[in-house]
Amino acid sequence: MLVVAAITLSGCATAVDPITRNAPLKLALNESVDALRKKSDEGDRPAQYALSFLMQTGLRGVEKDALGAEALRARAGENRTTSTAVYMPGVNGKPGTTMLVPITSPGVSDAEARRLDACGLTLLLGEPALGAMVCGSPEAYIDLLPGGAGLRQDMMRRVMGGVVRVDPASVLDCEDTTALWGDAAFRMATGDQATAALATNRIIALCGEGRDSWHARVMRAQIHLDASEPDAALAVIGPVPRPAPAPIGAFASQVAMAAEAMREDWVGYRRERDAMLAASLAALRAEPQTQLVETFAVEGGSVTLFARPGEVFDGLEGLMVGVLTPADERAPPRGFWLTRRENVLNGKAAWFLDEYRCDGRSSLAHFDARPSDAVVRDHLTRRMSGALQPLTTVVEGGSAPASACRWPVQVAPGLGDDPAVIAREAQPAEARASSTPLP
Repeated sequence: MLVVAAITLSGCATAVDPITRNAPLKLALNESVDALRKKSDEGDRPAQYALSFLMQTGLRGVEKDALGAEALRARAGENRTTSTAVYMPGVNGKPGTTMLVPITSPGVSDAEARRLDACGLTLLLGEPALGAMVCGSPEAYIDLLPGGAGLRQDMMRRVMGGVVRVDPASVLDCEDTTALWGDAAFRMATGDQATAALATNRIIALCGEGRDSWHARVMRAQIHLDASEPDAALAVIGPVPRPAPAPIGAFASQVAMAAEAMREDWVGYRRERDAMLAASLAALRAEPQTQLVETFAVEGGSVTLFARPGEVFDGLEGLMVGVLTPADERAPPRGFWLTRRENVLNGKAAWFLDEYRCDGRSSLAHFDARPSDAVVRDHLTRRMSGALQPLTTVVEGGSAPASACRWPVQVAPGLGDDPAVIAREAQPAEARASSTPLP
C-alpha cells in the first residue's frame, strides 16, 4: 500500500494546460525585472527561467549575459524532493499510521526551456501559426501576445537606439537630410510623433516635391492620419507616385487608401486599392522566376495565384502567393502566402498557408508536406466563403509608422518595397538578364 501511494503521488503524469505550461515565459514578458530578480534569488524556478530568457536576449533593460543565463537555467531545471505526510488507514481493526512520502517536483527542464525559448521567438517574429504549434495551442499563443508586443517594441528601441539625434533647424540642405530622416524614423517608432512631424516638415520644406521628399511625405501623411486629419494626409502625399519606387512601394497607396476610408470616400478608396492591386499583379507576372498558376473566382472577388519561390526572410522559404481582387468597393486587400520553414519541431519542416490584411494576419492551415495547388485553391475558396476558420488570427493596431497597413508587402507583393524586388534590382544588369527564361 505504501509503495502504491508513493508512486501515485510522485509519478502520476497529467496533461498540463498550455497556458499554465507557458507561465515561466509569461513571467519574462510581464513581471517586473526587480521582482524576477528577487524571486530568482529566493529559488523560484519559473522566475529563474524567466530571468535567464531576458539575460539571453538582452531585452527589457537586462544586460546580455550568456554564462549567467546558463547558470540560472541549471538552477531552474533542478529536481527538488520534499516529503508529505500520508495517512494509511488500519486494516482489521488495527490503528492507522502516518508515513512520510517523498514527492519529486521537476523544475523547468532543458527541453522545456528550449520549447519556451522557441515560443518566445515566434512572438518576437510575429508567427502565429508556428506559435500555436510551439506554444501549445492558438489560445496559448494569444495569451502571450500582449507581453510579446511590448518585447517587440523594446527590440525596435534597441535596434534604433544608436540613431543620432538631429535638430531639424540645423539641417540647411536637402542633400543633408539623411540623418534627419533616420531621427524622424526613430521618433515615429518610439511614439514621439510631435518631433517626428517637425523632422518630416523640415525635409519636405528643403526637398520640395522631389523624390527626396517622398518618404518624409508618406510619414507626415501617416502622422496626419493618426491625428484624424485625412484631408491633410492626402494633400501632403499628393506628389508621391502610387505605388512608389523602393523603399516606399505599396505603402504610399495604402496610406492614401486609409485616408480615403477615413473620409468615407469609397470611390476614392476603390480607385487607390484597384490601382495598387493591378500594379502588384503586373509586377508578379513580369518577374523572371514567378509563374502564374491560375486565377479563380471566390466569394467576393477573384484570387490570382502564383508560384513564387524565394526566401521571405532567414529560415522562411516562400513558395506561392495569392492576390485577392475584391468586388466590393469597401473590401480591404488580402494576400495569401504558402511558406515552408525548416526544423520547426523535432527537426522536421512544416508548410504554412497564411492570410494577410492591413490590420493583421491569420494562419489558415499548416501541413506536414507541401500541399498541391488544388489543396491551396480549396483552402482559399473555403476561406473566402466563410467555411474555413483560421487556426489563429492576430489583429494589430497602434501608432505609426505602420497603422495604415501592417503588412504592405504581403497584401501587395512584387512592388518596390518587396525584399525580393529590392534584392533582384541590386544585382548587376547582366545577372538580371541571365535569369530571364528564353522565349
